[in-house]
Amino acid sequence: MYVRRYIPSGTLLAFPDTVRGVLRPSFATLALVALGIALAGCVSTRIAEVGTLPNGERLITLVVSENRRVVDRECQDVPALGPVLGCQTSRALELPNGHAVRAVKIVRYTDTLPSRMAFEIDAHELCHAIAAVQSIEDPCHGVDHGIVESWALPRLQRVP
Repeated sequence: MYVRRYIPSGTLLAFPDTVRGVLRPSFATLALVALGIALAGCVSTRIAEVGTLPNGERLITLVVSENRRVVDRECQDVPALGPVLGCQTSRALELPNGHAVRAVKIVRYTDTLPSRMAFEIDAHELCHAIAAVQSIEDPCHGVDHGIVESWALPRLQRVP
């Protein structure tokens, strides 16, 4: 009896071949499935520090996380009844010119992270809000000059 041998050909990225009516997935297919399963369980955190003050400290720190443990760790010193889904803390700083300023940290839990661009805009606008309620010069354009630098910027067109 003659049995035909299976000789693989093509690339690993090609669609799976069938051998004797049985689907035989390629290595790439298995790797993609494994990667999808692994990433489905991942949680992420975004952290931004904006508004460099004259003493080198940052005016605002924004932490947004899908991980409740991150929120619990960042908010551990905040008194609360029940589960903590977010918090804000501030600390007093003295600038070299003698003015007092409060640096603020905002932490919040989310079910889905905002895009990098939306997160960057949120942090930047929060910086302006915190600076506006204090008697300090707005430090929010010091490093990035107010330009969104996230990965999504190339898809936007500037309006003259």
